Amino acid sequence: MTQSHVLTHPLADLATLTNRSEARKREVRERISRDAWFAGTGGRRYSGVIDAYHGETGRAPDAHAVAALDRAWRESLHIAPPAEYLDGRLYDKRQPLILRELAARKLFERLSHPVEGVPGVRVRAEEVIVCPYSSTMLLEEAVATLARPGGVIVCPEGFYKSSSIHVEKFGLRIVPCPVGSDDAFKIDPARLARCLDGLRATGELCGVLLTLPGNPVVADYTATELAEIGRVLLDCGVPVICDMAFDRLVASHIPIAALHVATERGVRRLYDVMLTVTGNSKAYNAFGPCKMGAACTGDSAWLERIRERLTISFQRETTHLARAILEHTPDDYFDRNHALMRAQIERACAHIAAINTRLGADVLRPLGHPEGMFVSVVFDRALLERAGVRTSAQVEDLLLAVAGVDSVALDRTGSLRPGVRLNVLAPRKAPRHESPALIEELFDRLERLIRDIADGLTYRDALADRGLTALVPGRKAAR
Repeated sequence: MTQSHVLTHPLADLATLTNRSEARKREVRERISRDAWFAGTGGRRYSGVIDAYHGETGRAPDAHAVAALDRAWRESLHIAPPAEYLDGRLYDKRQPLILRELAARKLFERLSHPVEGVPGVRVRAEEVIVCPYSSTMLLEEAVATLARPGGVIVCPEGFYKSSSIHVEKFGLRIVPCPVGSDDAFKIDPARLARCLDGLRATGELCGVLLTLPGNPVVADYTATELAEIGRVLLDCGVPVICDMAFDRLVASHIPIAALHVATERGVRRLYDVMLTVTGNSKAYNAFGPCKMGAACTGDSAWLERIRERLTISFQRETTHLARAILEHTPDDYFDRNHALMRAQIERACAHIAAINTRLGADVLRPLGHPEGMFVSVVFDRALLERAGVRTSAQVEDLLLAVAGVDSVALDRTGSLRPGVRLNVLAPRKAPRHESPALIEELFDRLERLIRDIADGLTYRDALADRGLTALVPGRKAAR
């Protein structure tokens, strides 16, 4: 990968690409009637669109947390606040101390206790800022502190599907950096260094945005591999934001901010140049006013700049509810969820393997390590070329229009690989109707589509049968 290739990455205008994807989904769904059916193998017919696009886990909070939330609601509804309300620091509306302490102890626990041989970092409450409802706002305000006209944020391939929206609203743009070319999907330190060096030489580089553990693809890193990446980040000399929202969805994860890295200037903590952002919405399955985001760093000046920008306030009731779910979710809740997620991903991968066996070729390949809630699948390029499909946006479009499966094109995550992200943990046909059992139907629809392509079905003709015009790469969707 040359520097010139990095600077002219074909996915540079990611916000436009993401908005075009959303507009196209609306257009296609408007054309699909409520009684539309979709074919499976063996003459099976299915009704309704399977939504494998959304990011919810379909899991309820732990029973102990639900009981604590009930008590917290009753206290708020009957105007019988707890004694802690009298302590202005604990329930301060701007930055409640109790939530900063809980975030340091619960949400950033792995930074303090990573793995044997990694000393880690003990996160203190004064190194944490919190935000009601979502970690997204913290991410945006952190990006805003790095923004300047013409600036660039480098993101290794495989980031959150809407990161471009949150970055480009501040006048910055994302430049994706390809990870290793194999299916392990690990960040390649040499490629990352070349990408950062090229942009630093032009004066455009403002920062780096990592997504670890991955969303959509989880990669399995050793401490040594993370240290090599960390050394590249320290050498580039710009601030680093790490989106760690999926931390507790993964059974074994070493937070990169926990590493101490040997450099020519001595041992340095990545924690001092990195802002780690997470929340309680995914792993704790918090909802509504129970949700909160948190961020930590050893860079106190950067933390203060973000705090000054963060004007949204907690209500005391919101603090009380978020506190209840953090304090009363036991560790075995995460262990149970890890087992469920791993089993579901293994089921999905077994379906992929069975499809490949029946078709006598690797028409589908899963990416990364089998952890988390998503499976990202890459389609065989020869198969797609036979159908006249050139981009993952067209794969996404074909799946929705013909198979009735809503997914996320990998180009939205900065990847040029021809594939999509699928929520295999909680696919659904309507919100709040998530069902892990739907993956059998999902992959049966997918196999039927692949067989039809092998028999001569083209993307253009398939879309025409639905009364739709095929997407042309680079062209905006109709509104």
